[in-house]
Amino acid sequence: MIPPARSFPSKDIDEAIFETALGLEDDDARRKFLRRSFHGDAEGLARIEGLLAAAQGATTFFIEARELRASVAEEALDEIPEALHVSSPKPPIPTEGPGTRIGHYRLVKRIGEGGWGVVYEAEQEEPVRRRVALKIIRLGMDTEGIIARFEIERQSLALMEHPNIARVLDAGATATGRPYFIMELVDGERITTYCDERNLDPRERLVLFIQVCNAIQHAHQKGIIHRDLKPSNILVTLHDHVAVPKVIDFGIAKVSDSRRSGKTQMTGSDQFVGTPAYMSPEQVAMGGIDVDTRSDVYSLGVVLYELLTGRQPFDGEALARAGVVEMRKTLLEREPAAPSKGVANTTVTELTTIAARRHTDSRQLVSILRGDLDWIVMKAMAKDRNRRYQTVNGLAADLQRFLDYQPVTARKPGKRYMLGKFIQRNRMACFAGVLIAIAVLGGLGVSTWMYVRERAALKDQERLRGLAERSQAEESRLRMQAQAREYVSQAAVLLSMGRLEDADAQLRLYPLTTIEPSREASDVFRLLGDWNAIYERWPQAVQCFGLLMQANRVVGVNQISQTGDLGRPGIALIESGDVAGFERMQNDLINRFDSNNTEHILQQLFMTVLLGPADNATLDRLAPHAAAMGRSVLENPGILRPWQLLDLAIYDYRRGNYAQSLEWTDRFFASNDPYLADRHASVHCITAMAAQRFGDLNRARAELLVARSLMTAHPESDPKNHNKSWWDWGFVRIFLKEAEGVVGEE
Repeated sequence: MIPPARSFPSKDIDEAIFETALGLEDDDARRKFLRRSFHGDAEGLARIEGLLAAAQGATTFFIEARELRASVAEEALDEIPEALHVSSPKPPIPTEGPGTRIGHYRLVKRIGEGGWGVVYEAEQEEPVRRRVALKIIRLGMDTEGIIARFEIERQSLALMEHPNIARVLDAGATATGRPYFIMELVDGERITTYCDERNLDPRERLVLFIQVCNAIQHAHQKGIIHRDLKPSNILVTLHDHVAVPKVIDFGIAKVSDSRRSGKTQMTGSDQFVGTPAYMSPEQVAMGGIDVDTRSDVYSLGVVLYELLTGRQPFDGEALARAGVVEMRKTLLEREPAAPSKGVANTTVTELTTIAARRHTDSRQLVSILRGDLDWIVMKAMAKDRNRRYQTVNGLAADLQRFLDYQPVTARKPGKRYMLGKFIQRNRMACFAGVLIAIAVLGGLGVSTWMYVRERAALKDQERLRGLAERSQAEESRLRMQAQAREYVSQAAVLLSMGRLEDADAQLRLYPLTTIEPSREASDVFRLLGDWNAIYERWPQAVQCFGLLMQANRVVGVNQISQTGDLGRPGIALIESGDVAGFERMQNDLINRFDSNNTEHILQQLFMTVLLGPADNATLDRLAPHAAAMGRSVLENPGILRPWQLLDLAIYDYRRGNYAQSLEWTDRFFASNDPYLADRHASVHCITAMAAQRFGDLNRARAELLVARSLMTAHPESDPKNHNKSWWDWGFVRIFLKEAEGVVGEE
């Protein structure tokens, strides 16, 4: 039986027919489709044909409107019944709206939409009550390709955990199978609007923008390229009266590491990806160039240009009116005016308004932009991506150097430039020096004027020489720091792509002795150190873990304890045979954490410091912590404390209290600890050594045999055990070697 069709299209069906027809490339196919859809409805047919004529005269560059039309149109064309002209009502298409429930969420209002997705503000009612953002595939768009892209966006956001990126909280599917996911609700304004309405000056704008750069760098390290960075995708919200920018809408993001997503870029090389005014030349060229993280660097440069000048390098509306060919030519061949020239070429009225929104006047704004900021912005927006900043971190670092009155890497330094930066950083000292020189020269008598002039000239020459030498040394130090940060950022990108050998080879090609504290550096050296340790390349592991401890000085005690960073260098130093280095590490750890008595820190501290023999001074400094830990264990016998019992057993063994050490190990075995065979093996090793020292030789040998039987395989040879860390295995290996030496002595 032929299904009935409607006699006049509803609003929803009109929209679906319009989108389908717009996606059909062949004119004959489009006319045939429209005649079948509006059979007997000449007025509706004329209305849609008029809309199509208007739409085809404009240029649409948003990927969600272009990328999906063709596939949806073809599917719709195949599925429309031949007898669509039969005149009878068609059942209404179900839809959701305010008040609809999806899972644990009740829709409140629609807050955004694209070509294939709709975003609602929703209220979660259980297990906690809160407002969230719910993104769901638009009705009728749940094709295989759309669901795949929706999944990529959801997985991309789930990979990232950064305070300046909207977080994914939950995910699911409706009763009809349409997937959705729940995001943090960002109630804010686009970054340009926020800055303009509050008249933020350029320095305040740069502080916000650097946070955005840090968020995008985090995404790049996770293998995600945003590809549509623009002010409307960067919202600023207030947390405890502090402005926090949030990057949103990874709907056309590209996953550069296919092993994470199972797929690569969903877009063909002949399609526009992004918004014209913010698109990089390689996005516009559509010639098969593989778009990488440097495309986001370009888009960030355009956003920075707009933040500083109040206008885009190339006007978006003018690009749309010009058509595709002219738009491509503009973005690929025309060089935009530098920020200072861009604002200087505006009308007096417009320039005054732009300057007022930046809490300054016209002349001062042009002066601020001219120089370093011009260089930074134009380097970020270079048409040749090899001339741009190679990482977003490089752009952020140069902006921070500008804020700190340091030389920036975007321009070639000269002597006058370096001296000017030195004076900017030391205004009061230089001003005071000038005043003192004037006072001294003014107070001299005529009779000694020639003599003093000669002496003053010599002193000035020496002072200037010293000033130049210090400035040169400072410049050299800053350049080494900048170079080190660049190497670390490049290594981070290689690691995000799974290229561990290349990252390790790069850092060995440019050996680093010092590193600035940062989370990025911590992640890089932790991963490379672990990798070298698993393959027992101990000298390289020692070097990486030494740099890791330097980088961790900004991270904080809790972060270090959670990642096990304290134990890594100790194991590597002992395995490499560096006894002196291990002793230095013991003293350094006690000096850094002597005043911290949290359980996590004490556990790591004891386990690492007592990996090898310790002198009486070291043991005396640990005594108060050991006593407090013992009281806690004895006063709370019902709480399972296997790590504390192991730490106390090791401490009393090193102290020579062998009976007490055996008492702690007996308590450990009585606790029925269900975790980690390696931890049990370590306790059996301590028991064997304490029993041997105590004179119970039979027990010592028996405990040593048990420890050997519990010793698990090397982490590299046991790839299925994902919960196993090489340092767990490293601890027991060191204790087992020591126990074999002690029990075999008698």
